[in-house]
Amino acid sequence: MKRLILFYLLMVSAFTYSQNEENDNLTKFGRINLGVHGIEFSYELPVSNKFVWENNLGIGLGMNKNGSIAQYYWAFNKPTPYLKSELKFVYNRNKRILKKRPVHNNSGNYIGLQAKYSFGNKNVYDLDETVLTEIHWGIQRNLGRRFLFNTHIGFGYLWDFDNSSGEISPTLGVRFGYRLF
Repeated sequence: MKRLILFYLLMVSAFTYSQNEENDNLTKFGRINLGVHGIEFSYELPVSNKFVWENNLGIGLGMNKNGSIAQYYWAFNKPTPYLKSELKFVYNRNKRILKKRPVHNNSGNYIGLQAKYSFGNKNVYDLDETVLTEIHWGIQRNLGRRFLFNTHIGFGYLWDFDNSSGEISPTLGVRFGYRLF
């Protein structure tokens, strides 16, 4: 009887403190984000055990190329609409699992390849129709069960359709998200 009770306690503690199978895999979910690029709705879709494809629709930061400088503007009264798509390679997931760190909501370090298309906004700062293609290193972490923090740093190439010219630019992203579903 004592062995049965001991076995039961060990099994309960193992299930309580270890991560379940669902959290070991990348998951798909939708969320709303607020950050330096603006406010956006995003959807993360795992395409393999280590790759996540994230798509965003948002309003906020606008861009243009002025001479040899890539410029970014945030007009609060008339935000610029944009679309973003990003492929993330989450490279340290197994290490996080072994160290018993949380991995739900696709937490981990990643290398990302992202394209952001900005529709432009001629009402404020003469923001042009642009596309920014970038490569970056980033982290995504949980702040509770539904809140997330995501940041990245890298470099990209900004193409301005109105000027028919482009420029290499450093990139930075910081955002807080809330998981909707």
